[in-house]
Amino acid sequence: MRIRGAMLLLLVALLVSGCKGRMFPAAQGNLSADPAASGSSQEAAQTGLKLMQSLVMTENFQGLGFSSLDQVKNAQLGDPLKLYRVPLDALSAYKGDANAFGLLQDAHKMIYPVTVDQQVVSSLSATQRDDGWRANEFGNSALTRALVAHRASKDDFVVWVPALKIYFTARGEGEKLVLTTIMDDPRFDFKAGQDIPASRVFAVLQKSASAYNGLPQ
Repeated sequence: MRIRGAMLLLLVALLVSGCKGRMFPAAQGNLSADPAASGSSQEAAQTGLKLMQSLVMTENFQGLGFSSLDQVKNAQLGDPLKLYRVPLDALSAYKGDANAFGLLQDAHKMIYPVTVDQQVVSSLSATQRDDGWRANEFGNSALTRALVAHRASKDDFVVWVPALKIYFTARGEGEKLVLTTIMDDPRFDFKAGQDIPASRVFAVLQKSASAYNGLPQ
């Protein structure tokens, strides 16, 4: 068993050394990577998918959302979701303005569902940096399935409040921005699938944001 474990570690090391950048295990089967920069998010995602397929193995495919190694070979990219974040300071200072769209900050990140037979099984993300786009996160299968299940169209985007660890799908802009809850959240009495004006959502979240002490939720 020790010899087998050592050989597996050697195999991973050899695979990683053959790629530009680094990839290492993260929590709950997710992977993080840093491949070469690309000129677009789509190009970076395609590179990331190939990297994902080359490094997934028996020990981690289930944690990444796949039911078999054969599924990994047949994986494809779905329609991406652009990510916007809501900073804690902006949310804490929110006064219930009708134009809640002003709280959104472009995260320069696209979330790509990874599908097999048109079913979401995993995901990868592409992030824009000074030198271009890179695929840098793999996994997050449960979150991505929830996001895709509650998107009204491929034009929907994602709104993320990091301090409160909450995500929404969203559509519209200005005073017409609408958020859809992707899961039940008893903290705020949200039910999965609710379409709520963003101004109302942020008014509810603002109370928790202003009392946030910086400790893990």
